[in-house]
Amino acid sequence: MARIGTNDSHANLAVDLYRGLLDSNEWGLGESWLAIAQLLMTCRVWESGTWRGFHGLPVLMERNNYKVTTAGKPNRYLMDAGRVADFLASQLQISPAQLCSNLGLFFDHPDIRGLQPNNPRGHAFRSIVAETISRFGDPALTITEEQSPHALFPGFPMANRSVGAKIDIVVNRGPLVVALVSTRWTYRHDRVDLIDEARAYIPAARNLNPACVYYGVVAEFGKERLKKSLIRRRPSCRPLLSEVWCTSRRHSRRV
Repeated sequence: MARIGTNDSHANLAVDLYRGLLDSNEWGLGESWLAIAQLLMTCRVWESGTWRGFHGLPVLMERNNYKVTTAGKPNRYLMDAGRVADFLASQLQISPAQLCSNLGLFFDHPDIRGLQPNNPRGHAFRSIVAETISRFGDPALTITEEQSPHALFPGFPMANRSVGAKIDIVVNRGPLVVALVSTRWTYRHDRVDLIDEARAYIPAARNLNPACVYYGVVAEFGKERLKKSLIRRRPSCRPLLSEVWCTSRRHSRRV
């Protein structure tokens, strides 16, 4: 399967690092989530232009969620992060004390170290998902990134999409668009915009190919936010959103 790379040098760097982890560890699709975790998950927070440690546990959502009670005990978010840390360490076959030094490898690269992490991580995640589809999928398909929906589906009204909007990943079989993919590392607020994208793009795509499917790929750990993306929780989205995957769960488990 051919992946047509992006012009984003930082995202392409993330893909190179991802390939290296898969190859050196001989990981297949079932273990690919471990490489994603090592590259893009951290135990640190970005503050005043630099990274600093934060509770010594993976930071899975906004830092304000993590608190220590007046009794000196971790709240439920910190406890969840501790459970994730133990699980990740077991899967990487390292001790929990070694985990944090084995995470955030993308952000430790000299070309990335001084950058505010949100945009580089989002673009890296998109390109890593595209690479995963390319590496483990049907070789007859072509994968492209950041395509304009207005150019892809000319003349089709998409009132809720800006002129500069981009579709994260487009999958073609020959000239036919067979799948669209939206990727999000996490949601920065309560609005789950991949649902909005599905509503905008899939009618246009199915006008040309009724069998076209739409996938949302997320690494969101916020339960309430994730529920908003799930088909079973949003019956009205069932014709639009084909699957939602949580890549931070074991084996990129479908939820």
